[in-house]
Amino acid sequence: MAATKNSKRILLVSADKAFLQDTKAAFASSEKIELVVVEKNVGDLRAEIQEADCGAVIIDMDAARLDEIDALQRITRRLEGRAPIIVVTQEFNAAAVRILVQLQIADFLVKPITTADLVRSCIRALQGPGREENAESQIYTFMPAAGGVGTTTLTLQTAFQLHNSMTRGASTCVVDLNFQQGSCAEYLDLEPRFDINEIENQPERLDRQLLDVMLSKHSSGLCVLAAPTRPSEMRSFNTDVVVRVLDLVSAYFDNVVIDMPRTWFPWTETVLLGSNKLYIVAEMTVPCLRHTQRLIQAVYETAGKEVKPNVIVNRFEQRMFDSGIKQADVQELLGEHFVGGISNNYRLVREAVDRGVPLHEIDPNANVVNDLKRIILPEEAVVATKKSRSLFGLGKGLLRKAG
Repeated sequence: MAATKNSKRILLVSADKAFLQDTKAAFASSEKIELVVVEKNVGDLRAEIQEADCGAVIIDMDAARLDEIDALQRITRRLEGRAPIIVVTQEFNAAAVRILVQLQIADFLVKPITTADLVRSCIRALQGPGREENAESQIYTFMPAAGGVGTTTLTLQTAFQLHNSMTRGASTCVVDLNFQQGSCAEYLDLEPRFDINEIENQPERLDRQLLDVMLSKHSSGLCVLAAPTRPSEMRSFNTDVVVRVLDLVSAYFDNVVIDMPRTWFPWTETVLLGSNKLYIVAEMTVPCLRHTQRLIQAVYETAGKEVKPNVIVNRFEQRMFDSGIKQADVQELLGEHFVGGISNNYRLVREAVDRGVPLHEIDPNANVVNDLKRIILPEEAVVATKKSRSLFGLGKGLLRKAG
């Protein structure tokens, strides 16, 4: 049995340089998985798999060739079930399927494949058979309480944290529902490819193949569904279109992270009701926090008690002895809805946006990254110092004074 420290190591066997490059890029940003590459044909393998001491194996092969099937059989005998095998093949036929099933291969994928599908298959193989086959996608929705509060930044960073998590599934898709002026794709220097006009009158046309064409794909394997912005076009879309999009995305991704517009549309209620987690992003000002209160009430009036809004206060900066809003004030105003604050780190966020990269790529231990992880993935959050735990400092009770 492989050692625990190696249970998240994946061995990739392939002679396809393009496939090797894409797969390396897909796993490059993961802090949880180590990818070990053997650039060989499966028939040329000797003892590399045993020596790698890995938790899972990806074998790129031609399942139509008998010599490569024989090589795969030898590998399965040597592993004796110690590590699941994922087969990637160019050609597929019924005979190959029967053989792979008989060999108890964990999964098999046919080229061309998306990196998201490959990453998802790998994580499921590492997690083992305990994971439910039809586990539902988890949907995280972010709503701004005001303009410019940093909702898109938190949406994308949440998506990366979920995508790299070992406890929340394998694949993640960001859906930018701000059709008029969304910027999720631009924040990652990606081209928005979602042509909503193509399916507006026939939502049923959107299938897995068309969705794959319309997805913008980050090198990490994270996918983004975003439409080109239309600043001069203020219009709503039929609820059926949005429902079809979210149904299809949630069917193919373990995690769906939604960036909502500030404006409410006829489909807003549907999105809220379909969300597992709803986060309202606010900032540390009295007007914004008051509006957050009203927004919480609006969510309850629209979607009922089935949806609980969680409030994240973004860009908090409190200096010692400085006057300002205290944590106790926020908790008194928002009660159980307040789930945490995010430190103000303008320089880091600005650099990430300008370079089109995620925050953790610049500084994986940045206060913003750790603050958000404590909220989204508390079970995986790094133990913080006493200073970073106390997000809110001393200050006057402005909210209480405001009544």
